[in-house]
Amino acid sequence: MRRVFLGLAVAAVATAPAFALKIAAPGNVGLQQKLIAADAVVVGKVTKVEADPLDLAQFENGPKVPHTVATIKVGDALVGAKNVTHIKVVFPKPGEPAAEQPVGGAPGRRPVPIRGGFGPVAVTENQEGVFFLTKHPTASGYYQIQPGHLPLNAADENYKGELAKVTAAAGAFADPVKALSADKVDDRVQAALALAYKYRAYPPNNVSGVIAEEPVPADVGKLLVKVLLDADWAKTDAHKVADALGLLPGQYGIPDVRPADGEDALAVRQKAFQAWHAKFGGKFEVKKIVAKTQGK
Repeated sequence: MRRVFLGLAVAAVATAPAFALKIAAPGNVGLQQKLIAADAVVVGKVTKVEADPLDLAQFENGPKVPHTVATIKVGDALVGAKNVTHIKVVFPKPGEPAAEQPVGGAPGRRPVPIRGGFGPVAVTENQEGVFFLTKHPTASGYYQIQPGHLPLNAADENYKGELAKVTAAAGAFADPVKALSADKVDDRVQAALALAYKYRAYPPNNVSGVIAEEPVPADVGKLLVKVLLDADWAKTDAHKVADALGLLPGQYGIPDVRPADGEDALAVRQKAFQAWHAKFGGKFEVKKIVAKTQGK
């Protein structure tokens, strides 16, 4: 049975800078984007929301605004936060707008704040689910939830299915070789898709606006390509892995073969990829996009 992974379009590599967003209406982003941006992903419960606010700057040298402090009891740490039982999360108190934050752009361009985007994410006492957390930029030991990175609510009907997706992706991030060597073909495909999205996504929180490409470990790269060679593109999401890695018809010398009447386009495309790989694919390296500091 063919499954759809997390349904996120891969971020394109562009020369334009990534900008932080000023708070506006609430919203939600895809699971994969939340996972890529998170420093910690935990399954847990909000055990306390403190009454007294904590004044924090939302970015370096920014003005301080009142924040609410909540404590999450960690049941399972999927990403980061290992050997931690409780996590402190802060968010602007209701009615406190998020400050405009100037962020880095392309070299030679002045950082410019922009408006629009998602609203601040608050949590409530006794809330249970999966929380996608990033380290607070100015308060050591505290985490925050990025705008739009809404937690998965344990009370939701589709919670178990969404939790399974997050758990599988987190497992792939933690041990790519193990995930890409799973017994079931579809599990290998889903692991490959999670990793491909992560490797080719624009680096989260990249304030410099400068990016580069670096090869992933050779054993991981070979296993990613092996998934594309072995899995049936017409019956799995393997073609999405190829798309994410840029292995498209016409790229890297891959033939742009058109299917004849009655032929499955994905099957034809896979055969063309396999033929290309047999001759030239051994030289292909899977690369990840990384942030770089300007001038380095």
